[in-house]
Amino acid sequence: MGGRGSVRDAVVLITGASSGIGRATALAFAADGARLVLASRSGEALAEVERDCRARGGQVLVVPTDITDPAAVERLARLAVRRFGRIDVWVEGVAVGIAGPLGSESVDEIRRLVDTNVFGTVLCARAALATFRAQGDGILVVVGSLLSLLPNPMVPLYSMTKFAVRGLALNLQQAVAGHPRIRVCLVLPGPVDTPFFERAANHTGHQLRAIPPAYAPERLAAAILACARRPRRLVTTGVVAHLALVAHRVAPHTTESLVARWSAAFLTKPASAAPGPGSLFDPPPTGAVHGGHRRGRLRRRLGERLGIAQARRGERARVARDGNSRIR
Repeated sequence: MGGRGSVRDAVVLITGASSGIGRATALAFAADGARLVLASRSGEALAEVERDCRARGGQVLVVPTDITDPAAVERLARLAVRRFGRIDVWVEGVAVGIAGPLGSESVDEIRRLVDTNVFGTVLCARAALATFRAQGDGILVVVGSLLSLLPNPMVPLYSMTKFAVRGLALNLQQAVAGHPRIRVCLVLPGPVDTPFFERAANHTGHQLRAIPPAYAPERLAAAILACARRPRRLVTTGVVAHLALVAHRVAPHTTESLVARWSAAFLTKPASAAPGPGSLFDPPPTGAVHGGHRRGRLRRRLGERLGIAQARRGERARVARDGNSRIR
């Protein structure tokens, strides 16, 4: 990369880059001068992100990819290396969801969910670590969920897949423990204000929403950027998410019960909605960073600015550390 802890000129591959956390992460890395490889199913949505990243000064390679296809994932890694010579950071951010009690979904929806969230994540992790071993270093950032620790009975299958993703990340961390230049980071977001909820398969009978208090995607992007600069084993963001992790260590049964009741109760809106598969099978042609679930213009602006400020503060801290090291 561009220097110890710097992402300038680093080659960063991001899956799920067309929307939500992935899109916010792409914009954050572009603003810091990274060279980007952006992947998602929709080429049209990726073109939007490519334009925005180039406007921030980033070099961009767009590779429309369905991560459930082994050949497509291998092609993604191959094209990234062919274009930029290496991959410094691989951000695995793809996720789809199903909301509704167990049994309300179709078998095809279950297969698609597991294929994307579990099988696709495995394929990407394999490709990332193979590339890192060949070049001698690299950072894999796996975006999981607090629902890999805490239950929500309205999204049991989604939560199940995130338990699997967390299990994979924990095992990979041990697998690379003897290689100090290859790191695996696990990011566990709490509720985030993204379009994920409108695009999930929905069998609840009601419209979905981000469980309050939903955080700005820019804050998760800052956490991912921090992992690229200074890898950490596990990262989350926001006071509520940190409190939930601490509470779960102290009183797991009570915390699981409270979170399950809260999250199930506030996942839906009063307005009704017809059942449907969302974007499980067909990607939307456009993407967005935000889902519009945070009330109030001031709160939205503060969350977005806080995320951007956290990203910039991390870079300033890195520069200060490097300067102090040179003085010594």
